[in-house]
Amino acid sequence: MSETKRLDSLPGCGYKIWQDDKEFSFTTDAVFLSAFPHLVKNARVLELGCGTGAVSLLLAAAGAGNVLGVDSNAHVVELFAESINDNNLTAKVEARHIDIRELKSQEVSESFDLVVANPPYRIGGRRRIVGTAACHETDTTLEDFFQVAAYMVKYRGRFALVQLPERFTEAVSLGHKYDLELKKLQWVHSFVDKPAWIFLGEFVKGGGPGLEVLPPLIMYNNDGSYTAGTLKAYGLTSGKETPHE
Repeated sequence: MSETKRLDSLPGCGYKIWQDDKEFSFTTDAVFLSAFPHLVKNARVLELGCGTGAVSLLLAAAGAGNVLGVDSNAHVVELFAESINDNNLTAKVEARHIDIRELKSQEVSESFDLVVANPPYRIGGRRRIVGTAACHETDTTLEDFFQVAAYMVKYRGRFALVQLPERFTEAVSLGHKYDLELKKLQWVHSFVDKPAWIFLGEFVKGGGPGLEVLPPLIMYNNDGSYTAGTLKAYGLTSGKETPHE
């Protein structure tokens, strides 16, 4: 086994997840995203840019009927597939190595109830050494994610994503372009007096006007302990426990 490969725990569900220090590991963003969207009974779910599969595994634990996670990074897909096998989820969850833009050749349009994505956040700026493609738009763009989501999700189905506040208006504009109406929004802050550092958005294909803005999700109390919202997302019961950040 690689010296950088490790087995971690996923919060609130008892599943294990294989990760590698040489790749981008799941963070708070993935946990908050998996707890955010509406999940219909036995939903068929697609995760675009799944990485090691944290969101896919968490949605499977939350009750999704079938989950497909896709990524263009062969190594993280291998790790995800190993996690699926070790958690006995081969009948429910699939990991596939493919560029999201090639999905049209393999999947029927409008065949998923929910599409989720934690797309690369940044267009420019200083690039991370680890997980460059996961964090920066080196090839796939935010528009690619919207275009593929619109093609794959059912009419009245949902597309949920997490992104930086600076790209909020871009996301809304892309939603309009691809008939994905923003219907639910939540801003996420580290502390109550700090600016939002990400937002969670749920778009509905063919949805009409009207937006539900949830109360802000604050990660920490003033004393540094975790808020009730954070604990709920992580399936924890006390602020003394430590979420994976």
